[in-house]
Amino acid sequence: MKVIEIEQGSADWKQLREGRLTGTKIGSIYAKSRKDGEMFDTSKHLLGFYELLAERLTDSDDLSSSVERGKALESEALEVASDELGIEFVHGNVWELDKNHIESPDGYTEDLKIAIEIKCLASSRHIQAIYDDRPPIEYSTEYANYFLVNQDLEMLIVFLYDPRFINDKLRTHYWFLNRVDLMPQIRALKMVKKQVLKELKEAEGKLA
Repeated sequence: MKVIEIEQGSADWKQLREGRLTGTKIGSIYAKSRKDGEMFDTSKHLLGFYELLAERLTDSDDLSSSVERGKALESEALEVASDELGIEFVHGNVWELDKNHIESPDGYTEDLKIAIEIKCLASSRHIQAIYDDRPPIEYSTEYANYFLVNQDLEMLIVFLYDPRFINDKLRTHYWFLNRVDLMPQIRALKMVKKQVLKELKEAEGKLA
């Protein structure tokens, strides 16, 4: 072992820790085990694993995400997606199903049959989705809403974009979701919509 003379909390200290194991990071990679004598359950990765992986695969000091960053990159990501997919997308606008229900697509084809949902996530979430090879499940409601609002929609492309990765192949990744793939979620969302509108109407009546 060697001792590195460095001030804790300094920029150099933070850079030195990137992509390396520490006690804190090791503790965030796996869930704690419930078995006696076993510290971790190594059968499933937690987010800490993907944060460490992202630190090793990017050249950025800031691997976080934000609403502002997502909006700033959306147009750029849509251009990249259009080039990679060979599809021309209409950008912006809002789809209205009825007076209560809308969708704001990131992009769609003029015939309304294909749409794209752009995700510019924290690098850890980005690489986790690629590693697991599935669209981020926390946005499942958003995916289903595209199909619920637009009855002509046949396919939704979920497109990840993060230019911070050194390897060009990791900067983008995408999945094609067909209507039939999401029918259970679409039906569930339709039922929830009906319930929410019913409860809103009742609440408005009580407060009138």
